Amino acid sequence: MQSPQSPSSDSPSSDLRVRLGWRFRKQQEFSAGYSPLYSRLFGLVADWLDADPGVDPLADWLVQAGAGRSSFDVPLLLLAGLHRDILNGRAETAELAHYYPTVKGARPIDGGLALCFRAAIEARQDALAEFIAAARVQTNETARGLCWLLPASMTGWPALHLVDLGASAGLNLVADRRHFRVIGGSEGHVLLALGSGAPPQFSMRSEGRALPPMQAVCPAIRSRIGCDLTPLILNSPAEEQTLAAFVWGDQPERLRQLRTGIAALHATNCSQSPVSLFRADLPADLSQFLVERVDRLTGAPVILYNTYLTAYLADKGATLRSTLASWASQHPWPVLWLQWEPLRNGPTPPEFGWLGWTADLWEDGTHRYWHLAWVHPHGTRIAWVPDMADWLAFWRERVQ
Repeated sequence: MQSPQSPSSDSPSSDLRVRLGWRFRKQQEFSAGYSPLYSRLFGLVADWLDADPGVDPLADWLVQAGAGRSSFDVPLLLLAGLHRDILNGRAETAELAHYYPTVKGARPIDGGLALCFRAAIEARQDALAEFIAAARVQTNETARGLCWLLPASMTGWPALHLVDLGASAGLNLVADRRHFRVIGGSEGHVLLALGSGAPPQFSMRSEGRALPPMQAVCPAIRSRIGCDLTPLILNSPAEEQTLAAFVWGDQPERLRQLRTGIAALHATNCSQSPVSLFRADLPADLSQFLVERVDRLTGAPVILYNTYLTAYLADKGATLRSTLASWASQHPWPVLWLQWEPLRNGPTPPEFGWLGWTADLWEDGTHRYWHLAWVHPHGTRIAWVPDMADWLAFWRERVQ
């Protein structure tokens, strides 16, 4: 289904309460069935925001705390700040922690959750307001590394340079050191396995159109670089805990995968192709980043990728596309751009919130585009579309 119209980001400040309420409600709907705990928590806050100003002091506080932030970010920041307190064992969140499986909480969602949730926020208002004001939403979906790993493994290229746009802590730059399985059928047959990590790690369910037979061999990674508005360099346990806080609290498996990804990152940084992260405000700094950091990468094709980045950009990725296309069309080596992003002007996804998996290739003055699949934002489900067969045929002809 299509998303209902979002309240305009150009609305007067007096409408911030409406925008926040809408965002919390949409997060409630999106997470329903996938994260029951967070769906309930998002819904509770949306209910608070339904009250008129002056009726609920906590709702008034949240509107004030989120005044300087995008309404898209505030729901994620509020729950991440609270989850960080829970992971750190703060006494004020001890009762709420009983509902969080990420800290071995096993209490079922019941009427007491609302009281514990509200009490924890009231007790940590100052710290949470500071977190909402200063923190950046961090991408910790290490399953999203499949965005580049699978297509790259079909190219037949012996080596490549890898670039992450919106890298956060850079964990998806080491996807080749993880283990991914694409499974299908009612019995979960393994259709494809990728990565050198020890299984099992990630399982993605193939749905809809059948995945065509394919051979997948990952090229050698000559360099791994990324950029982000606030790259999170994992030099201490505190930084690792901040990243972990953005995992949803009833998904301990995702937390385990994140920590495995952190270990893979540290191992990669001891190799010949360590991860290097740079600050860049996209899309404004993209041209400078490409010239200063990517143009020096020679001797192999360049793969750039981004996953759920454009939702955070003011123009939803329009400038990103035009800037990258202009640069790539002049680059002396092939440039492959892979994305998991909402398709703003494309076909409707099979389910609300799903992302389009797309590929753009610039080579020898020619540009080609494929829409490979639809994917759940957390990478758990994939629905292939006809372009995947065309993509495979294109690369097979080149390697024969």
